[in-house]
Amino acid sequence: MPPEKIKYFLDSTTLIHAVDKSAAYHKECLETVDEVAKGKIPAATNLETLEETLFILSKFISMQNVIRITRDYLIMINLTKLELKKETFEHALELLETTPLKRLKDAINVATMLEHYIPTIISEDKEYDKVTQLIRRLHPKDLP
Repeated sequence: MPPEKIKYFLDSTTLIHAVDKSAAYHKECLETVDEVAKGKIPAATNLETLEETLFILSKFISMQNVIRITRDYLIMINLTKLELKKETFEHALELLETTPLKRLKDAINVATMLEHYIPTIISEDKEYDKVTQLIRRLHPKDLP
């Protein structure tokens, strides 16, 4: 998908909770991922988010299933996968120094979004609300 058409960035919370049936917003996250898969929601994520998704899911489901799920996300045609560049990583470090963000993973996501002009992250993580001057957070339950 051309970068100018990507409106949303999928955070690991959305990808994880789409799988975790015990998650409070499992249904909404699953619907979000399904809409992305169908091409109805123009979205991207980065490989770091997929790595984190794999790591967290491996704590409560079998590695065989985690690998299958991660591969499904990787081959999802309508989900753009963005790679981490050195400049993006450097920008993330700057964000850690200049914003209230405390986790490198969150800063990498914001830096990736800014680099690709993606305005909104779909996430349950309220940490992103600390940088509303840079990006907007949309909870999966609030998707139109």
